[in-house]
Amino acid sequence: MLWRHYHDQDALDAQFRLAGVHDVEAVMQRRLVLSRSARAEVRNRLNIPYGDGPNATLDLFYPPALSVAASNANKLAPVLMFIHGGFWKSLDAATFSFVGGALASAGALVVVIDYPLIPNVRMGEIVEHVGQAIRWLTDHAEEHGGDPQRLHICGHSAGGQLAVIALDPEWQRAHRIPAGAVRSGVAISGVFELEPLRLSFQQESLELSAAEVEEWSPLRHVPGVGVAMAPLVVAVAGAETQEFIDQSLELTAAWRVRGHSVDLHVVAGANHIDILSEALARPGAPLHRAVLRQLGLNGRG
Repeated sequence: MLWRHYHDQDALDAQFRLAGVHDVEAVMQRRLVLSRSARAEVRNRLNIPYGDGPNATLDLFYPPALSVAASNANKLAPVLMFIHGGFWKSLDAATFSFVGGALASAGALVVVIDYPLIPNVRMGEIVEHVGQAIRWLTDHAEEHGGDPQRLHICGHSAGGQLAVIALDPEWQRAHRIPAGAVRSGVAISGVFELEPLRLSFQQESLELSAAEVEEWSPLRHVPGVGVAMAPLVVAVAGAETQEFIDQSLELTAAWRVRGHSVDLHVVAGANHIDILSEALARPGAPLHRAVLRQLGLNGRG
């Protein structure tokens, strides 16, 4: 077997294609339209530098009643940092402005980050950029009305992997992130074990080394029993390929067996692309409400 129960290359490769998404071009176009609307309708600041190196910028989306500089801590909003996917090699923050718009409208200061992409950098540099973005928020969120002690990290696909890495307290200490600042995480249709990608057609462009697979596969580095972990929501689309579903189930089980707080959401009918627009960013959807509860915005959405 090549990986799990996948006996041949075509079967494994199919796990990391979007062939199962009906009318994928229309689905992708819809999120671009939603993002243009979000930038037009929700107050924002775009392309703010957060660190060193290429594409180290972020976009801020402000809640409706929030002044740019809040006068006291009681007025500070929870901060949600969103990390986009694209197999670490494509897409950008602007594609996902609709996430910022939807959750800012519910009361959060939403931060959608860019980061450098493979092959211009290796994965370690992408992970370092995530650390830079979180540190920037601990230093500057309050200037924009956000609470630097209430940071929440959300990621989709490749961004889901990056979000889970960022929840590890040891990783946070290494990146000089204040203890307790990151309050929760959301990993949506994430990739938590990189070896099947290395064995798939994606390897031609990713060129993952065995060392990178070992270092950056969250399923290989689940913090042990007794480590104080921020709670995690794991979400996966019901119409995903089986590998994405299996990895989300495995991450959930690995967290639970070590006593960490984790909730699983399988979004029936959603696919790898529209789980964001139809679940995370749709007011009233169960995943949207779950994220608002994490943010302490229980009465919204």
